[in-house]
Amino acid sequence: MKLNGSNYLLWVQAFRIFISAQNKLVHLLQSSPAATDSAYVTWLTRDYSVMIWFLNSLEEKISGSVMFLTTAKEMWDTLKVMYGNEKNSLRIFEIYERLFELKQGDKSVLEFYGELKNLVDELEMHRPVVTDATTLREYHQDLAVLKFISGLSPTL
Repeated sequence: MKLNGSNYLLWVQAFRIFISAQNKLVHLLQSSPAATDSAYVTWLTRDYSVMIWFLNSLEEKISGSVMFLTTAKEMWDTLKVMYGNEKNSLRIFEIYERLFELKQGDKSVLEFYGELKNLVDELEMHRPVVTDATTLREYHQDLAVLKFISGLSPTL
């Protein structure tokens, strides 16, 4: 899976799983050791591997924005700032719209279910289940505002 700008949460989960399987998660979470540290050269070599994996998992239009960063952690943090808007209301609205428009059509039941499940899972990543009334109210207000904006005349 390549990060294309609109699939950040799915991409970040897949990349985190991959990096964890390579036993390199530390490169996303911690800064490098000091250059004078005896472990630095080994760390740097491993970090370059993680950076290559990063670049290979990004579409070209995105890879240019992190190409000249010096560590995998810098890449990770930069992409989070650029695409990881936890309150990504527009993407949430797009998911709701796709959910409401989704029909089986000529897809198999399994294909239809898979598409539905992917949308629901992504929605839950953006909007985890909460019991806090204030947060729920914010969720509803965001959705109402976006529905209002999407329903406005395009000539406005």
